[in-house]
Amino acid sequence: MGDTAWDRKTRRVIEIPGDETTLAIGLARGHYDSSGVLRGRYMCLACYQDLILRAIKPDAKQVPHFRHESSRECPASAERQREIAMDDQVVIDLRDRLLRAWPGATVCLDIPEDPGSQEPGQVPPGWMPPSIVVSGPDGPMVIERPRKLPDPEQIQRRLHAVRARYGSSARHVWFLAKDPLQFAKCGKLHVAPRGRDRDVHVTVAPTEQQLAIIAAGGGVYWLDGQQVLVPYGVHDFTHTPRDEEDWNFTDWRRGHWHKDWRISHPLPAPNATRWGLAPLSLHQMTSTKASFSLNEARDLMQRLEDVQRARWRRRRADARELYATNNPPPTPAAVVETPNAGQLIPPAPPEQQDAVPEPPAAPDPTGGQVPSKPSDQSDSPVASPAPPDRTESAPPPEPASSPPVPPSALPSAPPADPPAAPLPSAVPAPPPYPPTAPPVPLPEQRPRGLRGMLRRLLGGQ
Repeated sequence: MGDTAWDRKTRRVIEIPGDETTLAIGLARGHYDSSGVLRGRYMCLACYQDLILRAIKPDAKQVPHFRHESSRECPASAERQREIAMDDQVVIDLRDRLLRAWPGATVCLDIPEDPGSQEPGQVPPGWMPPSIVVSGPDGPMVIERPRKLPDPEQIQRRLHAVRARYGSSARHVWFLAKDPLQFAKCGKLHVAPRGRDRDVHVTVAPTEQQLAIIAAGGGVYWLDGQQVLVPYGVHDFTHTPRDEEDWNFTDWRRGHWHKDWRISHPLPAPNATRWGLAPLSLHQMTSTKASFSLNEARDLMQRLEDVQRARWRRRRADARELYATNNPPPTPAAVVETPNAGQLIPPAPPEQQDAVPEPPAAPDPTGGQVPSKPSDQSDSPVASPAPPDRTESAPPPEPASSPPVPPSALPSAPPADPPAAPLPSAVPAPPPYPPTAPPVPLPEQRPRGLRGMLRRLLGGQ
């Protein structure tokens, strides 16, 4: 790896070998500080002292390098120098990969926070490696590649510095290394994006620093070799049973269906339970328009959301089916059909079971009523008249009457008007009790008295 330094004049990080053709020899002092102090052009990123550029002439016997003004050795601790060298190497490796992916694009290393005003020898409390600045057709894009995330205060300072230097429209992307401790906290998510094969996505619990980056509008991604892990929000929840739904599935395949999740994208929502990581290749995200494109990631997340709606509909349909199976509708009662739906049926008359109808009496020849029982007494309704006096003018003799006719032979009286038929009812009225019996004919009786004697004398007997 070549030496790196901060160029106060061009305000970017330079590398040796690589950028020495555009640099001046030695200290190259100048008014590069806002305070007007005359300082050297090159500054060490570990101790913030001025550096001297050596051996850049064509006839130089040594390779180009930087040397501290005070001494050949950096006064910073060996641990700090090692960490800075490792951080720089990670950023330079990613920068080289992006240069190969975007031939002709302008890619450089930069530190958004201006370290030029830092006093020599005073090491700041925090350190962040240089950023990769890509000038593409969609505007500047700032890519961070830290080996490990610093504290939230340093992240907030870097976020404000990027906005102040490149504008609010600049895209701020963070590539993180996989942390085994963070990746071991949550489980895996089995997904089946619409139109794609089933896959397994790793889920992680976001840290405070990662949430701060998302809240500021930045993007957090994990870089694992040639693979990029793009996060989306996973919101775990339990389905609330609605009317006519039963989620108590006895089938073990559907026993967990009441526990579901929804997605939030393209950035995870702040209230997400966890983050799911969609794996994509770096080539897919850097092969168009010399920029870091999220088209593939957004398409994948949209497919996950489409499947999410179909999954919810399927589970709720099964819940309604289970409810209908466990709660069958009641059997409908029998309905009596009427000839006319609009006709009102009056209530049936009350049954008269106590009142027994009397049989009608048979009429006699003279229009009177025939007694129900025969009588042998003389004071019967048919009395014999007294014998007529011979000396007085007797009334003409009464013609002999014909013998009595049995009541059964007599013409019956005209029948009375039949009673009005009761209105039809749903239940027919019971027959009268006891039934009416026909009258029993009376036995033939012999006439008595004078009239009977005359009949016998005249030969009627």
